[in-house]
Amino acid sequence: MAQLIPMLAKQIPRDGLCLEIGIGTGRIALPLAEAGVRIVGVDISLEMLRRLVINVGPSGPPIAVADATRLPFADHVFASAIASHVFHLIPDWTSAVDELLRVLRPGGILLASRGGRPDEGWEHRVNRHFYIEAGDPPWPPGIDQIEQLDEDLRSRGASVHALPELSVEGTFSINELLAYVEAGYASSCWSLDEPTRRRAAAATRDWAREEIGALDERRPSTDSTVWHAYESGE
Repeated sequence: MAQLIPMLAKQIPRDGLCLEIGIGTGRIALPLAEAGVRIVGVDISLEMLRRLVINVGPSGPPIAVADATRLPFADHVFASAIASHVFHLIPDWTSAVDELLRVLRPGGILLASRGGRPDEGWEHRVNRHFYIEAGDPPWPPGIDQIEQLDEDLRSRGASVHALPELSVEGTFSINELLAYVEAGYASSCWSLDEPTRRRAAAATRDWAREEIGALDERRPSTDSTVWHAYESGE
């Protein structure tokens, strides 16, 4: 976050409102508001918004329960918009892009990300085995790579600018990773019921113990996020 907030704040025009779709509990919106960004947020989850209110109280940004494919705003009222790791969750993501371009003013800025863990190494192997044990549900429902968003927005006359990739290196254990997905915290687990997650985690622990090693050993871990900035056409 120490890298992310200054980078986003530098891209956001200060002469208008900023809309965040999928604002959630305010992880990005609240520090941006503290940095002087006039932000408005929507989320399809009422529970997420309730937690945001608990986090910040009545002094928080204006928020609303809303579907990103049907935004409750007039045309051209926002100078900028943010979609942090959201488009992969929206099956009809092109309609969400339609709506964002509608509510953005001409020349407005959209900042969007698509994060994730590496497609190789021990984390990828453990995650992949877990989802195979869980029945290999289709994923994601929306975009898979941010380049799909680039292509769509270029076709609509927007310019695309890749921001510096952000990464955090640390350590993680197999047990910690499996506890995370077993609890259903990862969005890729939301379609799995609790018994399925438990069975998949137990089977993956047995497999990982044999194939990788000690479950509580802390191993190198890299979490990266790619952000792109899009300027809508005039």
